[in-house]
Amino acid sequence: MILIKLFVLGAIGYLLSGLYDIAVLYRKTMVKWIFYPGFFITAIPYLWLFLEFRSPLPIWVGIPLLIVMSVCMILLIYSVLIEIQIHPVQPKKVYDRGTYRISRHPGFLWYTLINVLIALYFWDMSIALVCLAFIGCNLLLIIVEDFIIFPKMFSDYGEYKQQTPFLFSLRHLFHRRDRK
Repeated sequence: MILIKLFVLGAIGYLLSGLYDIAVLYRKTMVKWIFYPGFFITAIPYLWLFLEFRSPLPIWVGIPLLIVMSVCMILLIYSVLIEIQIHPVQPKKVYDRGTYRISRHPGFLWYTLINVLIALYFWDMSIALVCLAFIGCNLLLIIVEDFIIFPKMFSDYGEYKQQTPFLFSLRHLFHRRDRK
């Protein structure tokens, strides 16, 4: 029952995150701050998992999983919260450098890896299903962003979509793209 409650809490976080994107799109400054906590609400179920459950894995397996999970968490935070902020772009233009060169949604890549690692760490089918459901919620959010919100938000998003894969491409990691 606790896992269902954690999923509902996380799903509410994703709904609020999507509403935040819509508020940003329509320049509803006050409203966007009401929905902004949704991004952090999505993290609460993970904290709860680590407080409520223990890994059955031996320490020599669990510790490396936690280390890789931490690296993915740092990459997620960097891609989603830091990278775009420290590399200014023109208003209404999409940021297409760094991790956003290999994927239009690099945060989804790190987030998916984190969820897979959490499922492995706890080695529990119910937790794995909740992690899979969270990946589904995140995927739904980025599909809405990619097809509806971002094309309206960024004037060059169509060109960016043609040059950058939805999820991942090694080719984009090694080839420099020149901007006009």
